[in-house]
Amino acid sequence: MTRTFAHVALTAIVFIACSVSAKAFRHPGDTLPPRLVTDLQGGCYEGGSVIENMTNEQLVRLIDFLFELDSIPMDLVDEITRVVKSRAPKTTEPLTADLIDNMFEQDSLPAMKYYSVWDTKNTVPVFDLLTKNDTSFILELTGKYGKYTHPFSGLVTSNYGWRDSSMHNGIDIDLNKGDPVVAAFDGMVRIAQRAGNYGNVVIIRHWNGLETVYGHLSKIKVKPGQIVKSGEVIGLGGSTGRSTGSHLHFEVRFKGVAINPRYLISFKKEELVGEVVVLKKTKWGMSAYPLNAKMYTVEKGDTLFEIAKRFGTTTKHLRELNGVQGKYMHLRVGAQIRIE
Repeated sequence: MTRTFAHVALTAIVFIACSVSAKAFRHPGDTLPPRLVTDLQGGCYEGGSVIENMTNEQLVRLIDFLFELDSIPMDLVDEITRVVKSRAPKTTEPLTADLIDNMFEQDSLPAMKYYSVWDTKNTVPVFDLLTKNDTSFILELTGKYGKYTHPFSGLVTSNYGWRDSSMHNGIDIDLNKGDPVVAAFDGMVRIAQRAGNYGNVVIIRHWNGLETVYGHLSKIKVKPGQIVKSGEVIGLGGSTGRSTGSHLHFEVRFKGVAINPRYLISFKKEELVGEVVVLKKTKWGMSAYPLNAKMYTVEKGDTLFEIAKRFGTTTKHLRELNGVQGKYMHLRVGAQIRIE
């Protein structure tokens, strides 16, 4: 991991560790415990007692060692933080508890309560990160998290869903090579590289836990670890990777699971469907809908099954709510149906 990434997660720790005491460097010959180095290089970490028994110089060496890793084990960061805070001088004005808390509040990696690591290599995890206890989430999309900006104003050429016997996990938006593509929300760049079918791709993790993916770019304009604002140019449109023509492949994910972007965004109006949404795990994947939604306006191409997937319910329940007997429910574009 480069210093750019680690700086965000460990700035406060480095500051405190280096300020603990002048005695921190009285053991110039100290090295990291071999077992800990082996564990970290092998992608695992076990050992709170190891951290507890390290000298202050070893802690600083460990923090520097973390800069070289591809991902940061957050349980290790938490353990370092606990130990360093316990050794910090209590009477030093710059290191008050309030200041330390503020530093971690302002300089933490985005949404780490949902993610165990900050992965700078893998575009998406091999397995989704949802657990059996992850059933529903309420996410604020704007407000304290900034605003929404449409990544590119263009014609949708391909929707989310099955296509050519494979799952298309995003929405394709037509553009010309070189057209500016912008960040949808405020966040931090996790991936900015060439990656297989995506071609040149940028992945941004947002403070509320969502990640947005921007694929097939001709040029990348940001770097991993960079904080970006909604509407900031993050790349130029193109046709890199598995692409048959210039377009933007745009995805929305939560904990590694793809969400139909239309569940969150009206591509016709180029705005969010709501400022606060409910994410709900279902047997079909992840549903998403505005908080307190009671009615839904039927759009062109809607089916009862797709609406049921969107709101995490069943077609039978929708028919019962709308007083429909039998298995067929007529959907008229523009009509409103009750969904809860």
